[in-house]
Amino acid sequence: MAGASPDLDAVTAKITDVLGATITVDRILQATDKSLLAVGAYRGRAAVIKVCSTDETFWQDKLEHEIGIYRAFASCPPPVRVPELIHAAHGRGIVIEHIPGRVVHTERYPSGQIAPAVLDTILYTLLGFGAWNPPAEALSPVFDYPGRVERYHRIGIFDHDDRTALHRLIAAAGPLDVVAHGDPLPSNLLLADGGDCVPVDFEFTGLFAAGFDLAMLHTLLAGTPDAQSSIEAIVAATGIEAPFLLNKAIVLSRELRLHTELEDGRFRAARLALIQTQWDDVRSRLHSRRSTATPATAVPSSKETTECSGGDPKSMTLGDDGT
Repeated sequence: MAGASPDLDAVTAKITDVLGATITVDRILQATDKSLLAVGAYRGRAAVIKVCSTDETFWQDKLEHEIGIYRAFASCPPPVRVPELIHAAHGRGIVIEHIPGRVVHTERYPSGQIAPAVLDTILYTLLGFGAWNPPAEALSPVFDYPGRVERYHRIGIFDHDDRTALHRLIAAAGPLDVVAHGDPLPSNLLLADGGDCVPVDFEFTGLFAAGFDLAMLHTLLAGTPDAQSSIEAIVAATGIEAPFLLNKAIVLSRELRLHTELEDGRFRAARLALIQTQWDDVRSRLHSRRSTATPATAVPSSKETTECSGGDPKSMTLGDDGT
């Protein structure tokens, strides 16, 4: 948020009012027109508090969805560490366990090296999260792939040939019901002091074509040495090339739209150049695919099982060379 930092006393009073409980606020992590995020204590327990600071139904619904995800974690834990839900107020606020550590990066598109062991931990975590078998009906598709293609065709990001190729790819991508975090920004991945990678912020968690989280990280870590090649090794090893390519197109089209809407300037130009280079590559691969591509068969449908369990992320190979 631009301008002076919010007053701690005022923030504490607001959070207490929203949650209907007494909260101690020690530090404000983020304050935007959509949400307020703070570290403090709830009934003496260290906690992270998030409250919705907008009347927009979309964001209130997203917070309520996130509360539902945390409740699903409580009844059916995923195979990776996630924060514990402590308290929630319907569509307005949430209190979760505070896990000491640091985020992977505060920038959406970080540059510079991520230690190989840390990168492996991040990727294992996302693979493990994707192996979560949540309670029945806890998750649903976050968006409609054909509808998304049509929308971005109408606003001019996809041309006619892109549109045709993407609809063919959707048919070849296999089940569109695979669990994903949905928004694995570097700032939504916490590196805990104990060495774990802990995903946070589950507003967009749901069902996707396989490899959505990998496609998003592949896009955002374009400036991080070896990150893209490590992800590509996972994609090849798990046989999800078609859905991964579909997700890359979906992610990049959204990134192009978001950054095109920014105010003109050097930041916008630099970001768009980075995104456009990736989109040109994806577009080339998209149009070079055979129109009769074999549908993916290595991707399990999350609807095929109702057992509350998840696979062991350590059993999911990152490639023969460990990357």
